[in-house]
Amino acid sequence: MKPVCPVATGDSPAGLRVRRLGRQSYADALVLQIAAARAVVAGGPDELLLLEHPPVVTLGRSGGREQLRIPAADLARYGVALVDTDRGGGATYHGPGQIVGYPIVDLRRRRLSPRGFLRVLEAALADALIEQGLPVFLRTGLTGVWASSGKVAAIGVSVRRGIARHGFALNVDVDLDMFDLIVPCGLTEPVTSLQALGWRGHRGDLTRGLANHLGEALNHSERSGGAGHAGCAYLLTGQDSLRSPGSSWSGDGIEGGR
Repeated sequence: MKPVCPVATGDSPAGLRVRRLGRQSYADALVLQIAAARAVVAGGPDELLLLEHPPVVTLGRSGGREQLRIPAADLARYGVALVDTDRGGGATYHGPGQIVGYPIVDLRRRRLSPRGFLRVLEAALADALIEQGLPVFLRTGLTGVWASSGKVAAIGVSVRRGIARHGFALNVDVDLDMFDLIVPCGLTEPVTSLQALGWRGHRGDLTRGLANHLGEALNHSERSGGAGHAGCAYLLTGQDSLRSPGSSWSGDGIEGGR
């Protein structure tokens, strides 16, 4: 692996407003995303909403109830809600012990395509985790961030009129047994967490690093005309290499928009 790129310190990188919102229901978080998107459209800075959800299974546009391993009505027995969403990707689980991030980003201003934005998200997550000493990598043809024991972060976004919503879920110390209720993102790949990887760091340090890496990558893209954030996770090689720009996206992904 190549060395992690240095980033500026601080809670809110230039051009990215970071909001730490604690635990929010999925419905309330969606309202917050919509309000943030309106503010960005009106000329405000891009926003990163960081939060945690109560237990919920969400279904994306490319994966529905066929990815549930139990009848939908039985999810309530486990205290889990079920929500249809407009993001890309398949079924996934959100719950206590995750860091959920919703970057509300004007892709036109950042000079990014939807797929380019996914690559920026992947790289920022991977860089932040590598900075914490975690052996993570990106996989050719599969969205998300991975360790040798499974996927540690899932990504799925929606783009409407050039504004990206939804985002990522990073497994910190989530109950991994909850993923047995679904086929995560339609894949039979295992799921893991930072706790399972032996991480005992501070969440505040992790989220600050994540926000800084994302802000730096977005700023770099804007300055360089969408050329990506060369020098960080894009340089992972071998097993850790990124997919080529023209390859297809499976698992999590995007739902494009005008």
